[in-house]
Amino acid sequence: MGFNQALRGAALSNVRIVAEIGINHNGSADTAGALINAAANAGAWGVKFQYRNLDNAYAGDARELGDEILQKEIRRNYLSPAAILELARHARAKGIAPGISFFTPDDIKDFGTHVDEFEFFKVPSVEFTNLPLVKALETFGKYGLISTGAYTEAAIKRTLGQLDKKRWVPLHCVSNYPVNIANPKLGYIRHLRELWGGPVGYSSHDEYWETCLLAFDIGISVLERHITFDRNADGLDHSSSSTPDEFLKLARFAENMPLITAGNGPRVPNQGELLNLQNLGRSPYAKGDIAAGEIVTADKIILRGPRIGLGQEETGGFIGKPAVKPIKRGAVIDRAVFEKPVELPADALDYALARKLSLPVRFHDLATMEARVPLGRYEFHLSFGDVEREIDVKAFKATNRYSVHLPDYVSPTLLMDPFSPSEDQRAMSLRVLERTVDFTKRLQDLTGAEVPVVGSFSVVHKKLAEFFSKHAALLDRYREQGVSIMPQWLPPIAWYFGGAVRLEAMNNVADVEYIKLLKLPICMDICHLLMGDKVFDFDAADVVRDLAPYTGHVHIADALGYDGEGVAFGEGEPENRAAIQAALDMDCVKVIEVWQGHLNGGAGFAQAVLDLKKQFPMSKTK
Repeated sequence: MGFNQALRGAALSNVRIVAEIGINHNGSADTAGALINAAANAGAWGVKFQYRNLDNAYAGDARELGDEILQKEIRRNYLSPAAILELARHARAKGIAPGISFFTPDDIKDFGTHVDEFEFFKVPSVEFTNLPLVKALETFGKYGLISTGAYTEAAIKRTLGQLDKKRWVPLHCVSNYPVNIANPKLGYIRHLRELWGGPVGYSSHDEYWETCLLAFDIGISVLERHITFDRNADGLDHSSSSTPDEFLKLARFAENMPLITAGNGPRVPNQGELLNLQNLGRSPYAKGDIAAGEIVTADKIILRGPRIGLGQEETGGFIGKPAVKPIKRGAVIDRAVFEKPVELPADALDYALARKLSLPVRFHDLATMEARVPLGRYEFHLSFGDVEREIDVKAFKATNRYSVHLPDYVSPTLLMDPFSPSEDQRAMSLRVLERTVDFTKRLQDLTGAEVPVVGSFSVVHKKLAEFFSKHAALLDRYREQGVSIMPQWLPPIAWYFGGAVRLEAMNNVADVEYIKLLKLPICMDICHLLMGDKVFDFDAADVVRDLAPYTGHVHIADALGYDGEGVAFGEGEPENRAAIQAALDMDCVKVIEVWQGHLNGGAGFAQAVLDLKKQFPMSKTK
């Protein structure tokens, strides 16, 4: 794949960040190596060196003060071709692309055949019109960056017309060091893109690194910026450079810019907001007992938290209506107080049984769900408090089929993470796992059937490969004990503790290969998958089919955008249908996870069954 093709096809963000080491190594290969490490740790895509042959760089005598300064700096900060090549190999070992700037075709010769070890080239702005250099670099079949700084529009047009579009990405550049906050002329990025007709970038020497964020928003494909450990260090480029911490911020913003600037459409609250609205908002509650048929007036209710019933904005529409069922003092007032429950006709129940549909429940609402939606399949969604209690499994029906969802949290402030560097978090996570496994074993003894356990394992400490290998080994140990714990497919953003956290595992196409390599049984969460599709630009239905041999359990709901989680079937984007259909056709249990389907006596779950039957009827061959 060509460099420009890769830029066009990159998932989530099209920005590749190049950390230019330049002469900020101060002539020390060790410092250059440390800068490479810092760039890799900060998430840069590549690092770039620059090289001048000292004998060819300047005429014999420096005639101007600027020449004198530059000549001294270039000599003081010189690294040999052998040193630079060793650093390039180090960069590649750290997982980032090494590149280099040349100033003359003759300088290229100093690297001999080893010049092919660089993955990209850069033509600096001072050599923008140096077509012999451009053509010499094109012969290596690599891809290049070329800066436009200090040149007129006529010169820019003339040079762009000579470039191979498959090889080059032109960079807007203002050749001041540093560039004042009032003078980056970022609007030229749009103009340059029109002139070039392809991806363009920005070579930043800005006084403030935050200027680059505006370039991201305009739509660059490459950002080049110098990296340094000290912006106040002695040297020409340090003041227009960024520290590793600033590079880390740049990488985070670049990666997330399409999400940061999203939202140009009708507002959809994310699940974290809905959870906060539920926990912090208020609903009407009964001041005293209310009989069936009694008119519910304003003086009979009081607003209290949590908001698990009617919202304040809709309460007025029900005041003055009769209750259709008796309400106890202190009970929440929800739609089920005023509306008769949705009934599941026999054909809908048959459909649900044939599709192996299941419902999520808490211990306190299991009886209600069994009466309202008698599917015979239920998934216990546990809290860390639940697993600490002694649970009497004899209270459950031996004829039902159950699954268990591990707690996402192991304390009010800590996520499930059995490999946490924190001893306390690790110990709490393992205790929750052990207690859940014990409960699961007792359920299996009661029912004589397998009880799958679904877990959200989301914390990557180092590398993705290590994340998968450690979790696979842990879950293998539980499988040997007769309990199958299945990691679930996760969303691009999780709504933990009322906030939002970007997740780096179990949600992208890279994870597919690890799952297949390790033959890791998983729970496919269709809603999470559909949201990830909007962020990472894969085909959700293809992922469902690709992972079908490893999918032992399914969670299913529709989605809207990348954060509209658990919407009713049919309320998401039309293209979601293919993945939902593929999941429904799988021969395993599918747990309906529409948002707040358990409220109003399970009305949302009952409606979801009816929606599925209407929108995804069983084929005649089933």
